[in-house]
Amino acid sequence: MEQQESQVRQTLIDGLNRQDENAVGRVFALYSQRLARLAAGKIDPRLDRRFDGEDVVQSVFRTFFRRHEEGDFDIHSDQQLCNLLVTITIFKTRTYARRHTADKRDVAAEQELPEHFGFLAQDPRPEDAIALWEEVELVLAGLPQKAGRILAARLEGKSKSEIAENLGISRQTVHRLCTLLDERLRERFDTV
Repeated sequence: MEQQESQVRQTLIDGLNRQDENAVGRVFALYSQRLARLAAGKIDPRLDRRFDGEDVVQSVFRTFFRRHEEGDFDIHSDQQLCNLLVTITIFKTRTYARRHTADKRDVAAEQELPEHFGFLAQDPRPEDAIALWEEVELVLAGLPQKAGRILAARLEGKSKSEIAENLGISRQTVHRLCTLLDERLRERFDTV
């Protein structure tokens, strides 16, 4: 049994080295969830709103497959592949964290909503609901229509992966629009 499993793994490595599409897909399927959990465990909880393990893993595999195709990696065993993917994941997680704690992006610099937005914690009065709707319309102005659906889904507590699947778009597109929405909301709140 152990010898058979070893042969299956070696066949996977051989296929990966031949850049066989099936092997590439199997490598992603085999490692992506484990690497996402590894990355998530190394992300400071204050940064959870900025990026997650899945964001890191997408970047890990983009880098890995590009560099492997360019011949930068010479992989002979399952253990070597695993060690390489773990190393890239840890490096990418640290890079993401540094990026989100640098200067203006620093999560520690984030502020709570101003006190005049306290109405969000209560049942809104009609005039409060209208004011909020006007703010949302200003934030969404000029953005693709799906930005409004993404904002609504995030307010419902849906993850970026769930939104991407429901809207039939890439998770990266959802992440990009969420980042843009976040920046616009901050601009609006900072000027009030």
